[in-house]
Amino acid sequence: MSDGQRGADGREVSAAAADRALGVVRGYAARDAAAVTRALARVGEAERQQTYAVLGGLLRSTLALVELTGRELRTGDVVRLADEVAAAAPTAYEFTVTQAVRAWASGDREAFRSAHADDPLGDLHVTAVLVALLGLALWGRETFLDTLRAYEEVTRTLGVPPDA
Repeated sequence: MSDGQRGADGREVSAAAADRALGVVRGYAARDAAAVTRALARVGEAERQQTYAVLGGLLRSTLALVELTGRELRTGDVVRLADEVAAAAPTAYEFTVTQAVRAWASGDREAFRSAHADDPLGDLHVTAVLVALLGLALWGRETFLDTLRAYEEVTRTLGVPPDA
């Protein structure tokens, strides 16, 4: 993502926020707890908001792809993937993430929101896990990780003018 791109709220989203968002999703998809922790290390309020904007865009895009494919995501499959993916969460967030995703999968929006309502960093983890598990459900691990790498490459070139 180039420094000039705008998030859902119209504010500029930094390349660092895109790196953090992709890093945390990649960490969850690869079941790499250290990568998840590194991606969100020392995230202040402004960085958290920017990263959340990028994750929100990734989630909307991934949900749109799920709808386009017409693939039915069974609650049991989503819960199983959520349990696997959430195992990479920091200990303080594993239960919260699992509960939020289970609520989302069962359509309980109130329980989904309340699972992480008072925790902005929890929002990041829950959103990243949703993106990761949906990507894994659509493509499987290797293809999804390849898709994230390709997305990252594209976002890095958006701000670079073509060769003259």
